[in-house]
Amino acid sequence: MAHAGENIKLVLAKPFHPCEGLDRAKDLILVTAGLRLVPYDRDYLDRSWEWLSDPQTRALTLTPAFRREDQQAFFERLPGRTDYLIWGVEHDGRPVGAAGLKQVAAPKAEYWGYLGDKSLWGRKLGPVLLALVEEQARERGLTDLFLRVARDNERAIRLYLRTGWADAGDDGEVLHMTKTLAP
Repeated sequence: MAHAGENIKLVLAKPFHPCEGLDRAKDLILVTAGLRLVPYDRDYLDRSWEWLSDPQTRALTLTPAFRREDQQAFFERLPGRTDYLIWGVEHDGRPVGAAGLKQVAAPKAEYWGYLGDKSLWGRKLGPVLLALVEEQARERGLTDLFLRVARDNERAIRLYLRTGWADAGDDGEVLHMTKTLAP
């Protein structure tokens, strides 16, 4: 079983497409493509400030404007929270994003994640990031995930649909999606 912080290297006997079969536990293959989840520390906090200060990233992630003091207070409250899990996302040893589960109330949680390093956008790492966080959800006994995505974030919507998420309606500019995780 993969754990946050582990980097898995596989040699496959046949071609593998990371978008196929990730919703069936017996077929789950975590090909990290250099991605791994690591503890979210002050370095990730500072990088998140930079990444989410970018207007495009902030809009695509539905992140409201916030002050540095708000972010610091959020970070200081994390150790006492059981409803919010957060990881830094590392690619080949360098910080590139953040991901997690919020509103955790078994068996449900809300998935969120982003690659703040725009040089990695479009490199097919989204399915890997989803698989890593979904595995963390499974390990915690969570079976039902949901997410919110900006209706104009077409790349993310395509990713979610390809990886087994279902459209659960919208409230104007925000699309809601759900996924039931196989054990």
